[in-house]
This record gives sequence, structure tokens and C-alpha cells, in this order.
Amino acid sequence: MTDEERREAPWAPLEPGEAPPSAQAPPLPPPQGAPWQAPPPWQASPYGAQPKAGDYRTGPLPLHPMTLSDILDGAFKLLKANWRTVLLITAVFVVPLHLISAFVQRNLYSGRSFFDAVNNPTLQSGNTDNARLVLGGAVALVSLLVTPFVAGAISKVVAASYLGGEETVGSALRATGRRTWALLGAWFLVHILESIGFVLCIFPGLVVMATFVAVAPAIVIERLGPIRGMRRSARLLWPRLFPTMGTALVAGLLAGVVGNALGTVPSFAALAIGLKYGWPLLAAGSIVSALVTTPFVAIVATLIYFDGRIRQEGFDLQLMADELARRSPA
Repeated sequence: MTDEERREAPWAPLEPGEAPPSAQAPPLPPPQGAPWQAPPPWQASPYGAQPKAGDYRTGPLPLHPMTLSDILDGAFKLLKANWRTVLLITAVFVVPLHLISAFVQRNLYSGRSFFDAVNNPTLQSGNTDNARLVLGGAVALVSLLVTPFVAGAISKVVAASYLGGEETVGSALRATGRRTWALLGAWFLVHILESIGFVLCIFPGLVVMATFVAVAPAIVIERLGPIRGMRRSARLLWPRLFPTMGTALVAGLLAGVVGNALGTVPSFAALAIGLKYGWPLLAAGSIVSALVTTPFVAIVATLIYFDGRIRQEGFDLQLMADELARRSPA
């Protein structure tokens, strides 16, 4: 990897025999009155003896092996610091899909309210047609297919922010677009393995899920193919499989609770007035839920990826060595 490529992606692993970059453009100064700026990673942070990542926007982030609380706290900080970028990226994918999905359901219960359907059972049957079912299934499939792209683009943003930089929406989407086939291929392979695992008494499916949590970050950040991305995730996470599984399950449960809390009221209101006129409310509820939960899950996956690199490869020491090399005389 050339010095220019290394400066663009300082988080990429060093190739065998590759030396740290000799120079890098100095970081921009924080805005006037910024409450905190990350010190060089080898120095003791004012927030503790261990080195910290992040910048003045995120506050201190752990640059050491992370606990569950470290990952969840870091996910909220990164989401808050990059909310405009991650919301725009998520909205590009999820808003059109949820609008189409809600519009397709506008004739549910013949467009009448849920209470009318309860009082009149005839409204609950005979109001589905093959075209609507096919269209609804297609929308659901496309929604599943865009998930790895959202996760990949957000991983790119989070990786830059975690290391004290900043990524734009356009550059993150372009980087993800270049990994389109890798993300799709890995998505299919992982879900095939998960399906087989869940058929075999659920637990093997959870093992597969935990093993490949970091596939999207690995593919986009390190520019890998689908198989290499899956191997990379497994190599980083397998030594701590059960803690990783617990972190992923807790994050998923938390995202589900928050998503339901945000989406329940508009969805219930839509069903109460009837989807013929209330489908925009149904769409609004699902969109608000997705705009919060989807980025959160993707950020957690990216922090799990960095935690694996810190534990298995000494990624924090690599960053310190790179910083020392940049600051040492030529």
C-alpha cells in the first residue's frame, strides 16, 4: 500500500514488511471553544490512564479492549456526533422502501380501521390479491438486500470518526458502491449459513451470527472480497465468540425496544383511522424506527470489528507507532 493510500485509510492492516507512513497532513484544529480534543494515542488522556480515540465531536472513545458498556457508550457517542451523515445515508435506502411498503398495504382491511375489521370479520378475508402479495414480497426482499449497503456505508463513516476524522455522505456511499458485489455475496453466504444454523436448534445460528458480525466493516474498511471478509471477521471474533454474541444480542434487543417505542404510536394511529388514508403514518412510524435502529446496529458492529483488531492484532499499538513515526525527525 502506498503512502497516499495509507493516509486515506490509516485503519487498514499493514502488509507484511510494510513500514508506517512517513508523513501525514496535520489534523485541522477544533472549533473555538471545543470542549475536548483527542491527545496523541500514546499519551495519558485526562479522562484516564488508557489511550483514547475520537475527537472533539465524539469525546473520548476507548482505544483499548472494550467491554459491553464501552461499545454501547461508544455507539451512542458516535451516533450523536455523526447523526446528520448516518441519517442521510440510512434515509437514502430506507425512506423509499418504507413508503412503497406502506402504500402497498393501504387496502389492508379494505382500507378500513382495525376496529372495523374486529367488528366485521368479513373485512379480514378476501381483501388480498396476488399482485399485492408479490409486490409486498419484492419490497421486503429489496429491503433485506440494502441492509449490507447501509451497514457498509455507516461503517466507513464510523471508522473515520473513531480515528478522529470525518467522512462525507458522498465518499462513504462511493466507497460502499465499489464493494457492491462483495457485500451482496457475503450477505447471501452468511444468511445461508445462519438459516442452516437456526434450523439446527437455533444455537448454531447464533454462533454464525456472532462469527460474522464484522463482515460489512471488514469488507468496506479493508476493501476485501466476500470470502476474505468472512474469514477476516471470523479470525477477529472467534477467540471471543461468546462475549461477541452477548454484545450483539444486547445491542439488537436494545435497538428493537427503541424501534418499537418510536414506531408504535404512528403505526397504531394509522391502523385506527384505516390504511386507506393512514398509510403515510404507517410509513412514518417505520421510517423513524429504521433511522435510529439501523445506524445503531451498524455502529456496534464497527466497534466490535475494531475491538477484535485491538485484541488480536494490537491495533492500538499500531496507531501509536504510526503517530510516533510521523512525529519523529526524517
